[in-house]
Amino acid sequence: MRPDIDRARLSRDTRQWIADNRLSTRRATDIYPGLNPAMISRACSETVLSAASLLTLCAAMRKDPMDYLAMRDSPSKNQAVTANVSRETRERA
Repeated sequence: MRPDIDRARLSRDTRQWIADNRLSTRRATDIYPGLNPAMISRACSETVLSAASLLTLCAAMRKDPMDYLAMRDSPSKNQAVTANVSRETRERA
């Protein structure tokens, strides 16, 4: 298991917060210090945010950043295995 951010949930909550408060991206950045249009766009499109951006956005939305912490299964490692067989060419001594 590895920690990750639930970007789908963050995206839904960000879009809902903008709609509920009748904000445009530009208006939200005027009202809430530290926000910028790119940050809001990244959150809405489920793109990776820096830790600082996530915390700033959560503060503006009055959400607990821990709500977006998700534990994901680690991807399986696909390691190639070479069979122990004789070579097609002669080995040099």
